[in-house]
Amino acid sequence: MSLIQTDPTGVGSAPKGQGPQLRGKLMLLLFSAPFCIVMFIALDLFHTAAVHRSALQVTGRGLGCFTVRDITRVFGLKPDCSCIRAWGGERYSLMTNSLGFRDREIREVPLNDTKPRVLVLGDSFTEGMVLWEASFVGRIAANFPQYDFLNGGVGGYSPSNYLNTARMALSEGVDFDEVIVFIDISDAQDEAAFYRDVDASGSVAIPERHFFYRTWYSKLRMAISEHFLLTNYIFEFFERMLVRFGCYHLDRGNNGNEFDYEKSAWTYRQVSDVQPFETGYAPLGLEGGIAKEKAKMTLLWQELTKRNIPISVVVYPYPAQLIHDNVDSRQVRIWREWCEGKCKRFVSAFPAFFAAKNQCPRLEPGCWYLRYFIFGDIHYNAAGNALIADVVGKSVSAAPVVRHQLSTSVVYPKNQSTEPVHKSGHLHGQG
Repeated sequence: MSLIQTDPTGVGSAPKGQGPQLRGKLMLLLFSAPFCIVMFIALDLFHTAAVHRSALQVTGRGLGCFTVRDITRVFGLKPDCSCIRAWGGERYSLMTNSLGFRDREIREVPLNDTKPRVLVLGDSFTEGMVLWEASFVGRIAANFPQYDFLNGGVGGYSPSNYLNTARMALSEGVDFDEVIVFIDISDAQDEAAFYRDVDASGSVAIPERHFFYRTWYSKLRMAISEHFLLTNYIFEFFERMLVRFGCYHLDRGNNGNEFDYEKSAWTYRQVSDVQPFETGYAPLGLEGGIAKEKAKMTLLWQELTKRNIPISVVVYPYPAQLIHDNVDSRQVRIWREWCEGKCKRFVSAFPAFFAAKNQCPRLEPGCWYLRYFIFGDIHYNAAGNALIADVVGKSVSAAPVVRHQLSTSVVYPKNQSTEPVHKSGHLHGQG
């Protein structure tokens, strides 16, 4: 027999009205959450607009000091220019000399120099998407003040324009004692699908249309990064954590996964020979692009050899190579073999970056990317540039730059002297 006790006082029962009060709190919570989200979005839009206005006042629109009026190379840098650029969320100053080359300051470049001079050729990695002092060309120049370094690197260039830039400098009567070419992994696609020869002079043209890889997430991520900076900070926080712990997928709307771009994937997997730029390598195909790379570099080597000017080649990895490739990448093998019998020096930065990657803790296998690359990008940050400068600097120390002997078979322009180059605009396709 069981006894059921009751509480006639009602003390143990729920107070009258508690149910409606609870329902009211839940309703308030349901309405306040959307309200907070709307307020955050409004604040984000206001903050983003203010930041963009401030950035425009400092940097202006587009890439400062950039010109698309070069009739030989399609585009380049304006001579004697100074501006502030924005890249990867950071701002840096950029200045060019009288040749339209990036430099530590605006200056007149004499045709000859009392110091041995090195012409450096390359693309955006060589131009440097950081401060001059942090770029690898700027660091090398600072470490070797006994030489004069001319940085002819421009974002988007490849061997066709490495050749054109050297030819233009030579045609102006600019003398130099060595050429160091920083061959980029994307050069294979650029030569296969982006640049085409206009005529026998070497002038190039580019496609009228580009095809980009865009998924729904790519579009969403790009919209967030452009219009919702506060939300972007939250996304980036988690993206950094995922990369740090070895999750190598980072799509910020920049034409695919930063760790598996089509333009860098050819060294470790198959790429499309039928898709156009930037999704593929048509019309020449990968092998056609590599053959064209080597042909342009051979022309450069031949023209320099006539003037007794040695050529050197440097190769370096993208983030993708450090994940999917190895130290003896196909990129390394191609240019090491090409350099046999041609180059004064062949330098590979692959071993240095793989060694840096191997120093990451076991629980943070992706720390190398955060240390050496601009986050959300394939370009090196200050530390990555320092690593390149160290590798190249060791080669320069081991085999110093020396004054070349002028060849009697080469006739230089009559106006060659030690006077500064006149701003005729010829070097930049503006004359």
